[in-house]
Amino acid sequence: MYKLSRMIIVIALLSLSSQLWAHGGVVSMGNECRLLVGPFTLNFSGYQPQNNQSEQFCDDLPVVGESIIVLDFVDRKLREMTVNFRVIKADGPPLGTEEDGKVKEAELAETPLFEIPAKHYPNGIMTINQHFTEKGHFVGYVIVENGDEKFISRFPFSVGYPKSGILDMFSNPFVVVAFILMLLSMILFISKKWDEKKKVSEG
Repeated sequence: MYKLSRMIIVIALLSLSSQLWAHGGVVSMGNECRLLVGPFTLNFSGYQPQNNQSEQFCDDLPVVGESIIVLDFVDRKLREMTVNFRVIKADGPPLGTEEDGKVKEAELAETPLFEIPAKHYPNGIMTINQHFTEKGHFVGYVIVENGDEKFISRFPFSVGYPKSGILDMFSNPFVVVAFILMLLSMILFISKKWDEKKKVSEG
């Protein structure tokens, strides 16, 4: 029973690793959000001035209206590459699985709802201003190119669906990991005590 519990914990941790990719290329890392494009990393920050000028959003934007996304290039090589940003209307919300990060050629062939054509950003900062007029679900694409090199990142997000309440805490993968680790630790402790009690009774 004790060994079985340890196996359950290992399996759970491996499966939980995929939760870090719940919104495709955008990864929540504590107080920071990172956008991964191939081997490159960008800091991702979303703002909605009419909602809260100082609050940053990692992916989903809680209200309809003016929205600002800032991409800060962590890797300096990105300054030598062209960066294309586009937003496409989605049929539904993010799935919360690795499927969210898979590039879909059919989507790339669509006419974007919003697009910033490919260009260089020598200062390493890309600022996107977009006014969303209605709530809905969308897919963002960031495409970086330089000669024969081309990398694409896909990240679904929603606009106009505010998060509130204790259940929304579990949208954070770190909260999910902490909760399940606590639960599995309790199971491990109980099973260990059960095994010890069984050995004593058999002895």
